[in-house]
Amino acid sequence: MSNSQMIGKAIAGSLCFGIFASLNASLGPASAAAPIIAEAAAPAASNLDQQLLGQWQVTVPSGQSFTFLFAPEGKLFLIAKGPDGAARAQEMRYKVNLGEKPMHLDVSLSSTETIETVFELTPEGQMRLQLQGAIPGQARPNSLNDRAIVFKKVSEATALPADTEVTGF
Repeated sequence: MSNSQMIGKAIAGSLCFGIFASLNASLGPASAAAPIIAEAAAPAASNLDQQLLGQWQVTVPSGQSFTFLFAPEGKLFLIAKGPDGAARAQEMRYKVNLGEKPMHLDVSLSSTETIETVFELTPEGQMRLQLQGAIPGQARPNSLNDRAIVFKKVSEATALPADTEVTGF
């Protein structure tokens, strides 16, 4: 691995942890009006799995946007633009358990670090994700609270944008 690849991997790893920390520390409560999918009206699990695929974006109070790209085969990318304007992505893995209420999401940051959390998809096409306190090795929260982060689906695309530098897995 070259020096630039090692530096890129370190930056992406720090970026990933920094994003989770930033989201935990700086985002206020989600809108109390964000509805939850009612159990009786919840789509079939395979439909939910398909709804999750694509690009989900959140903007932190500093104005920076971050995108999660849920791709087939359990691949997850955290995409952010660097100071130079270039897109960088941290590759991770994810698993969902759609049969739980709320649904479970496990994000593997590396082969030894996994964040266990919960999420829901709203009828408006948003994803509420419980990131507050999301730390590798910590217990999964039992529910979503008013600090759950609201992501908006911005694309159905499951491929990374061209010229994106990828690190991780």
